[in-house]
Amino acid sequence: MLLVSTNRERQPYPVVPNGLACVASALTAAGHDVRFLDLCFERDPANAARRAAADMQPTVIGVSIRNIDNSDAIALRHYTPEARLIVAALREGAPAAKIIAGGAAFGVAPEALFKDFGVDFAVAGDGERASVALIDALAAGAGVGAIPGIVRSIDGRVHFTPPGEDADLDSLAPPSLHRWIDLRRYERHGATVPIQTKRGCVYKCVYCTYRNVEGWGYRTRDPERVAGEIEELHREAGVRNFDFVDSTFNSPPGHALEVCEAITRRRLPIHLDTANFTPAAASVELLAAMRRAGFRTLGITAESASDPVLDRLEKGFSAAKVREVADRVERSGIRTLWIFLVGGPGETPATLEDTLRFAEWRLDRGDAVYTTVGLRIYPGTTLHRIAIGEGIVDENDTLLDPTFYFSPDIRFDDAVARLQRFAASRPRFMFSADSRSPILPFLTRTAALLRLPKPHWQYMGLFQRIARAAPGRRTAAVNA
Repeated sequence: MLLVSTNRERQPYPVVPNGLACVASALTAAGHDVRFLDLCFERDPANAARRAAADMQPTVIGVSIRNIDNSDAIALRHYTPEARLIVAALREGAPAAKIIAGGAAFGVAPEALFKDFGVDFAVAGDGERASVALIDALAAGAGVGAIPGIVRSIDGRVHFTPPGEDADLDSLAPPSLHRWIDLRRYERHGATVPIQTKRGCVYKCVYCTYRNVEGWGYRTRDPERVAGEIEELHREAGVRNFDFVDSTFNSPPGHALEVCEAITRRRLPIHLDTANFTPAAASVELLAAMRRAGFRTLGITAESASDPVLDRLEKGFSAAKVREVADRVERSGIRTLWIFLVGGPGETPATLEDTLRFAEWRLDRGDAVYTTVGLRIYPGTTLHRIAIGEGIVDENDTLLDPTFYFSPDIRFDDAVARLQRFAASRPRFMFSADSRSPILPFLTRTAALLRLPKPHWQYMGLFQRIARAAPGRRTAAVNA
């Protein structure tokens, strides 16, 4: 098999293809011959894919597509057009190979993407067991049947068997990221190495696709196995910076606490971080355990600091809780990147001011703030149903072309202008569009080469001053 990672997004930093490494390890453990092709840093990805397929002439090609787009209404990037070119190049290089597509994007829109890409099969949900079952069937010349998580065509009609997420994650082969991926190259470009402690989610955030991709409820990993994976990557690949990429690291809180304690017992010289921390479960005990394990920074996905918006987003906590957790995290000695979404259901000029007052408080206390304007509407989410009800999208729209929700109670241009005024004198306040600045990858790579402690958002104030002063800069003001 030839496995191909198509994700080439490098702003503000590249993302290690953890999911495809999991599939590669599972297929290898099942006895299949696997080659891994990462296109992230290729100048001509289609040509590199064509050459690899022509040289190997694999029986099967697996293509991973991480995202449909970057979910940014101001500085939109659509990833599937380039992914289609890569799939076409792979077919050209190895015309006899079966092509299977997967990745998080297929968990969001499995049937629509299957038809759009014209591949032989697609995998949605957990990739390890579904991919092994599918490849085993193809290798044996047997019928594919109704394998959970597989999309296929039967008599010209698309059939999708929903994933059957297995709760036993510990029986899967370890990802062994350093075996498949040049982690040092990713780190030189500012990336941290991803770690999963669980899959699935119990929260009901209206815009989120996690439940579509990983399922409802939590499927947790043994904390000792998580700590062992971190220790192996530190020992074998010299990794010091790890990023927990669970839907919410701190929920369930008891499991997060056990993970932190297992890591602490190993006394590793590492730095831990996550951008997926909910204010709904942030006890003093857990924060203290996180600090002992190696957390010095944290990203909190509050999304808003106003109750009307938090209620409509179904976040599961109040604005008062957000303020309480802000105080608690500060007392624990952990610096925070606050993450907000502007324009969701219930947003008004008044609710936006609530959020900006909170942001100003946290900026004055040394934190940083990252803000996205507009909410990407993904199929199967509660926001999708809201958008249909408000006449924003048609119920038959596949939503493969990026479509955004913005509250009818506040004008988009007015919201952007208000955020621009707020950001003008606050360099640690970043628009999602600011991350598209062409100078930012250079700055993050320089920070990595200088071995400045990660995550690099800690230097957002300096980076923003440089980027905003640079000729030809691409900021939110330019893109609005």
